[in-house]
Parts: sequence; structure tokens; C-alpha cells
Amino acid sequence: MTTTKGVVLRILIAGSLLAVALAPSAAQAQGGGRWRGSDGLMLPALLRSANLTPDQTTKMHEILKARRAAARPIVQQLRQAQQDLADKLLAPGAVAMSDVQPLLDRIVLLRGQLVQNSAQATLDIRALLTGDQLAKAADTKDKLRQLRSQMHQLLSPGHP
Repeated sequence: MTTTKGVVLRILIAGSLLAVALAPSAAQAQGGGRWRGSDGLMLPALLRSANLTPDQTTKMHEILKARRAAARPIVQQLRQAQQDLADKLLAPGAVAMSDVQPLLDRIVLLRGQLVQNSAQATLDIRALLTGDQLAKAADTKDKLRQLRSQMHQLLSPGHP
């Protein structure tokens, strides 16, 4: 590999890693860490379908407020770690995986903390629901999942 090709390859790899490292913080900054499950369903939509009482809604807002307060310093630390990673990846000179691994480990740890925080808040909100409300939310989740599958089939290449 020539020197020019090697430099271009390094820049492309660094750019790709940088994009991956910074994308989650941008999404969190825009959405405030919106409630998304593994299949992309938003908890508020599911809760709307459960028809919460005013008291449940008030308690839910209190839980969400506390979650946001607890997540704020973690998000700040995550953004800093991602900036540190970007700085390291784009610094002059050679950069090896061993140079960035501690930063990657920190980012993984912080993201895990955010996921745990969100899961705990979701469990706290779930505890507010009656059995009927939980069943209604689960039914809505299933219907939204089916709808998303149908949309994917309709929009996928090769669909007649």
C-alpha cells in the first residue's frame, strides 16, 4: 500500500469511527434521551394507549423528571468521552486501538448506565399501571410492531 493510500485509508477509518462515536450524543441531545425500546417503539405512545389516570400521569412525570436529572451528568460525561475519542482519533501521529480502548470502555460504561437508568424508570412507570392498562399497552406494542413489519415489506426493494 502506498503512503497516500495508507493516509486516505486512515482518514476514512477515523471518520467512520468518529461518526459512530458522535452519533448517539447527537441523538440524545436532540431527543433528550427519548424512551425507545429495542424495536424503536416510544413508551409515551404506548402509555397514551393505556389511558393513564391524572394521578398516574402526575406520578409518571415525576419519575421522568427524576430520571432526566439522574441522566444529565451521565450524558455530560458521555459527550466528553466522545469528544476525547474524536480528539484522539484525529490527533497527529499514529493511533492504535490500545490508545483508544480506554475511551471506548468509558463510552460503553456510560451508555450502559443510561440504559439502566431508562430501564429503571420504565419499571417504575410500569408499576403504576393496572393489569388492564398493561395489557392494552402490550396490545398496542404488538400492533405497532406488525405495522412496522408491513411497512418494511411494502418499502423493501423487490416488493411487487
